[in-house]
Amino acid sequence: MRNVLIASFYVFPAIAVAVLLPVVPLLGLPGWGAGLFLLIVGGLVQSGLALRTVRASSERQLEVLAHELAVTRQDLDAAREEVSRIREQIDEMPDSGHVVAELKVLQGLLGQLSAKTPDKPKAKPSAEKKPVDDIGLPAVAAAEGHGEPLLLIDDAEVLTIVEQALREDRVDLYLQPIVSLPSRKRQFYECFSRIVDDRGRVITPEQYIPLAEEAGLVAVIDNMLLFRCIQLVRRAVRGHPELAFFCNISNGSLTDVDFFTDFIEFLSDNQKLIPNLYFEFEQDAITDPSYETQVNLQRLQDLGFHFSLDQVRTLDIDLPHLADLGFKYIKVGAHMLHEMARGDDPMLDMRRFKGALDRCAMDLIVEKIETEDMLLDLLDLKIDFGQGYLFGEPRPTTQPAK
Repeated sequence: MRNVLIASFYVFPAIAVAVLLPVVPLLGLPGWGAGLFLLIVGGLVQSGLALRTVRASSERQLEVLAHELAVTRQDLDAAREEVSRIREQIDEMPDSGHVVAELKVLQGLLGQLSAKTPDKPKAKPSAEKKPVDDIGLPAVAAAEGHGEPLLLIDDAEVLTIVEQALREDRVDLYLQPIVSLPSRKRQFYECFSRIVDDRGRVITPEQYIPLAEEAGLVAVIDNMLLFRCIQLVRRAVRGHPELAFFCNISNGSLTDVDFFTDFIEFLSDNQKLIPNLYFEFEQDAITDPSYETQVNLQRLQDLGFHFSLDQVRTLDIDLPHLADLGFKYIKVGAHMLHEMARGDDPMLDMRRFKGALDRCAMDLIVEKIETEDMLLDLLDLKIDFGQGYLFGEPRPTTQPAK
């Protein structure tokens, strides 16, 4: 309809000129020639307008197609990411053999727990402790120094909570950062297991370890917490493959032949954790190792895991021997290092000690750094890594510190 209207503007005048005017003075043409000229010019103008309209329409269509292409590309990228995520989840799903190994460890631990669980001891309420129900809120008291608050509950309830928490998987993973110095960039995290009651309250090691020792439950608890720690680290690494963790293995767990045999089988099915996991051992257990300790250290090393020396009481250490065993880090307390390496006549030549560590491809971690003054004093010693409340307290993995 639009084209008809446009054509009428030049067709009718062209016919009129051709019929009514024998000669057009301005053009010097006969009427029919002028009409033909007008018709041709009008046709050309209409064609130009039509082409312009087609071009504009084509440009709009191209814009629509470009938008649809961009949306399709975004959808395709999202689909690729989803496929990649699903593929990773499928790759991470353990096969039946892996599940059997994990269940075997757990079954053995629950068997140990059942065999070791004693009769409930008589309650020993303190005169200063009020029952939780009397005050209507969880009763807590501050632990000495830095640390979590202590629940004011009697001994019998502590052991009951610990046993139930281990059976029901109420074990939380707490992480404390280990930073490079002097930049304070977070490089690793040390793992701490915390037992939680059915109300979400934390039972600290200060509360349950003395009671567990008296009841003969320490080895069972150590084994269970170690196993849970590895499970939780495995879960954390899935979302953050660049992170590395330090996890303690107690001497009791290291020398428990039945548990450690199952534990080694479990680790062999989780060798993806090798770049992300360092096992910590107390110096006393390594300096004078039992036969079981030597065998199990070798089994861990054969799998490819590396170690850190903890609870160091003396720096009279055979570093090449430790390096041969697979140790990559040594942890020394800030106070101990200050006493040995500072002063007019220091007992420790820090430069020689650091040189010996470097030759063995080992690094020093100074722990329990609590204040800025303490850090400034230690930085003169050119230490590699630091750990302590100055850089961050242990936090649950549900509240990561960034």
